[in-house]
Amino acid sequence: MLDRTTVATKGSEGKVLVVRLVFERRAGQKVSGEWLYLLFGGQFLIGREEGCEIRIIDDRISRKHSLIRLGEENASLTDLGSTNGTYRNGELVEDDIIIENQDKIDVGQAVVYKVRTCHRNRRLSSIRLNNGGEAYLLATNEILLGRFQEDSPEIDLMIYDSSVDARQCRIEHFYNDNFIVALSPEAPILVNGKPVKELGLKDGDLVEIGQSAFRWKIVSLT
Repeated sequence: MLDRTTVATKGSEGKVLVVRLVFERRAGQKVSGEWLYLLFGGQFLIGREEGCEIRIIDDRISRKHSLIRLGEENASLTDLGSTNGTYRNGELVEDDIIIENQDKIDVGQAVVYKVRTCHRNRRLSSIRLNNGGEAYLLATNEILLGRFQEDSPEIDLMIYDSSVDARQCRIEHFYNDNFIVALSPEAPILVNGKPVKELGLKDGDLVEIGQSAFRWKIVSLT
């Protein structure tokens, strides 16, 4: 199949960290097969090629298919000259577009992602892409974790657990280092079984908040 993709580079945005958060317990119950990808960076490449931050192995997807960039106020989506195109809400993306909350992004007529945008203090905090099978949370350098609240626009990662505080903790990424920070003494967090106020996260660490727990698994730093 002919591939007309143009090449994109990371430019000044620097490296992208990809982490898989693997849930082992939710609201006190053991779970398996539940995870999401957390990506920290300025821009994220979607495509079939190895090295793409969001990799889709499907012949309908170009090697470098499309690109998402995070700005201070919004996120943009660009098609990179892909063979089968990128669509937003059924319309072909021909120029850079601003991604809106509840958009549906169709990549190569192969995978459709539903979008959730998160803003704090009128600035973009993160966007989430979910296709019902895999979920990607894209952020520049920080996410806020807390209890699930219907239609909350400020919590990046909401957890279905009534024992989790509304704003339990945040995860920060700076210069390739990662930290978890507790936000309230009444809502402690545990890392590898020990209570912490602020701690650097390492590959394989088990993080417990409320009655839920997830494993911090580093996938790549590109």
